[in-house]
Amino acid sequence: MTIDLYPEIVRQQDLSPDVGFGTEIDEDCKTIYDATKGFGANKQRVIDTLATKDATERWKLCKRYPEVYADSKKSNLAELMKSEFSGDFGRAMTMLAMPLDEAECYMLKKATDGIGCNVPVIYSILCGRTNTEINLVKKNYFKLYSKDLGQLMASELHGDVENLVLNAIQAGE
Repeated sequence: MTIDLYPEIVRQQDLSPDVGFGTEIDEDCKTIYDATKGFGANKQRVIDTLATKDATERWKLCKRYPEVYADSKKSNLAELMKSEFSGDFGRAMTMLAMPLDEAECYMLKKATDGIGCNVPVIYSILCGRTNTEINLVKKNYFKLYSKDLGQLMASELHGDVENLVLNAIQAGE
C-alpha cells in the first residue's frame, strides 16, 4: 500500500487560470524579491516566507515567481536561491524553491554524482511512491537531465538494492 506524498496540484500539473494562485502567493513573491534584491539577502525574511509554506503553496510560489518577475535577472526562484545562499543552507533553500518532484530529481542527481552513490537517499525517494508519483519523477528527471532514471539506477546500484529500486521505478503494483 502506498500513500500520496505529492499534493494533488503537483500530480495534475495544472497551470490553467481557473486554479488561481491568489494574492497571498503574489505577496510572497514580492517579499522574496525585496529580500533578495541588491547586495546580499535578508535571510530571515526568505526563511519566514518560503520555509513556512506547505508543498502546494511552494509549488504555486515557484510557478508564479517567474511570471511576476520575468524581467529580472533571476526569474527562476530556485536559481535565485542558489545564487543568494551557499553551503547546506543554500542547497536546502534551493530545494524548497523547487516543485517537490523536481527537488526529488535534484536529490537523485546529487545522490548519484561522482564515484558511488548514496543508497539511503535513492531508496527513500524511490521506494514507497505511488505509480503516478514514480512516473512523474521519471519524466521530470529525463526532462531536467536528459538521462533515463532506470538506466542510471541500473548503472549505480547492484545486488538486491538494484532489484528493489528497479522494481519500484517500473511503477507496477
